[in-house]
Amino acid sequence: MFRSNLISLAVLFFLTVFSYSDFPVGIYGVENTADVAVIKKAGFNSIQTYKQDPEFINNLAAEAKKFDVKLLAYPYKIIDSTYKKDAGNYPVSAWYLYDEPDVWGVSREKLKALDVKVKESFPGQRTVFVIGQGVTKVPYYDTADILMVDWYPVPHLPLESFGQNISYARQNLDKEDRKNTPLWGVVQLFDWKEYKQYRSDDKRIGRFPYKDEIRFMSYDAVFNGASGLFYFTYMSCGVPLPESRPNEWKNISDVIHEISFVSKIFDKGLRIKNPGEVKMPLKAMSFEYEGKKYIFVINPTSKYLEIPGFLFNKNFNMIYGSSLDVNDIVFKPYNVFVFRYDK
Repeated sequence: MFRSNLISLAVLFFLTVFSYSDFPVGIYGVENTADVAVIKKAGFNSIQTYKQDPEFINNLAAEAKKFDVKLLAYPYKIIDSTYKKDAGNYPVSAWYLYDEPDVWGVSREKLKALDVKVKESFPGQRTVFVIGQGVTKVPYYDTADILMVDWYPVPHLPLESFGQNISYARQNLDKEDRKNTPLWGVVQLFDWKEYKQYRSDDKRIGRFPYKDEIRFMSYDAVFNGASGLFYFTYMSCGVPLPESRPNEWKNISDVIHEISFVSKIFDKGLRIKNPGEVKMPLKAMSFEYEGKKYIFVINPTSKYLEIPGFLFNKNFNMIYGSSLDVNDIVFKPYNVFVFRYDK
């Protein structure tokens, strides 16, 4: 049976809570400064707000700095306010230019003009925007310093379509000779029934993503080229998730503590050769990080796939994933496993 090392997990948890990675693990929709502490405790290191009041952003930035949390916020009202000078020192990952310009029919020229305006106002600070799918009719891929993709498949579309859209966006960035541009995936944390759906019968269909779905989409994004993750959204029907959906918030926190640690491996680790053969459509990535070696194995399909035999070697210690034993011969659909190994 795969061995579990509780001491190692305790160390991983400590590293998750008390260190910061350049790989953002953030959440959208923060509307109250008091929520920053709650969000930090859950394992996030970044936040986004839609509120544009300059005083609120100033206060939120101060709270974010207190908890070593990075911020995404709209810059436009700040630019024209008395807080503009102070904003140059806010702990921003990037200024948020626009939400889904592809959905709202915003021209490439307008988005570029916004990017220029913000960079003139805040020299040295980055800009970001989010698109609603990996392939857009308007080629925005040469605009801003960071690109985000939000694609919310639960329950309407195949779960792996999220990672596929991340891959499409990465391919389009590469075509624009922007291979090093950060690409951040936005993972679904909401029930589609809370939003208007453009159906002829006006029927709302949806549910909140399950814990394993949130976990899979997080890893699937990274396997397809994401260098950061955000989650949409902290609010449910106008109420923060810890209050409106406490059970789901517990599940989210479990996933985020895991992602917060492994993100450091993705961000700072050295990519190395896999220690054994992994046959497609299974995917695997291996890294060396702080003197230890890790392998990530993902089943990005709705099928049951054979487990590579080398993973049963006693040198492979599972640190995240469902328990497996030698009687198991398949990975379940959308499974993800993280092993530490020594040879």
